Amino acid sequence: MGSVSFASAARKSAALSLKLTYRDRTVVLLVAFFLVMVLVAAYLGWSATNTVNAIYEKALPVLQAQGKTVPANPVGDTPPLSLFRNMVTYVALLGGLASLVLGYQTVSVDRKQGVVPLTASRPVSVKALAAGKIAALSFIIIAVLGISASINVLTLLMLPGISFPASDLGGLATFYGGSALYMLGFALLGAWSAARFESESLALLVPVTAWLTMTFIVPQVTANIGPMAALNPMSANIVPPQSAFFDFTSAVLGPLSIAEAYRFLAASSLQVMTGAGTSTTSASALFTLVAACLVTGALYLRAATTLDKSRSAYRD
Repeated sequence: MGSVSFASAARKSAALSLKLTYRDRTVVLLVAFFLVMVLVAAYLGWSATNTVNAIYEKALPVLQAQGKTVPANPVGDTPPLSLFRNMVTYVALLGGLASLVLGYQTVSVDRKQGVVPLTASRPVSVKALAAGKIAALSFIIIAVLGISASINVLTLLMLPGISFPASDLGGLATFYGGSALYMLGFALLGAWSAARFESESLALLVPVTAWLTMTFIVPQVTANIGPMAALNPMSANIVPPQSAFFDFTSAVLGPLSIAEAYRFLAASSLQVMTGAGTSTTSASALFTLVAACLVTGALYLRAATTLDKSRSAYRD
């Protein structure tokens, strides 16, 4: 029996992973909930802008009748993309967690159903199968974020008094590109953990703990940002306290914090960055997110290739 080519094995692995993900109620519900929150964010942005515009339209004839100077419509001074700043919170919270579970489930289902020993008996490259799963994870994340971006664009086009220049498409693309890297990093972390540990409970506990640490604890240690503020893109403008402790933690942990890198990139691309409080650049933040995906991807590939194929099932 001839060996299956790398591309063919990866393609079949990706197709099977997509099919199994579609059948997984936990992942589907998390993704559905995320998309619902995207709709909520779009509605809140539309509602707030529509209210301000309605008040201005009613005040306009009164001011004109009184002979007073008519100010510009405040809606026109609002950066269009800033209306979706709540999306940063949803991606950091729901998107990160859903991606982590997605990556974990994609790998753990093979171990629990005894697929790993079966594939090990076939002339198929383990790296090809793992690459297929990475491709499936990337496809799902891009598809979900593509739907989210479409909802945002339609909302902007429907908002009264808001002009949406073509140049803002670049900012929106940067935001969703950074969001895809952020979510993919956690998805690969979940996949690595599912392949690395022999205990199912530990395999899920480790990435969840890592997600909680990077999302809520590291921002407190590096910039004295509270847990709830850590989800707000406006916190990217907070000036860290001037002390030896925060100078040290910021220098050591700051470049490794994908949550902070994502928050900075999102705040900058959605036009809510004031320029205060940080010397980080969009390029360095993007580099951190890309590096996180490369590292977690390499860890997952290594864990997949070193997994004991004869005893792949979890021990609890």
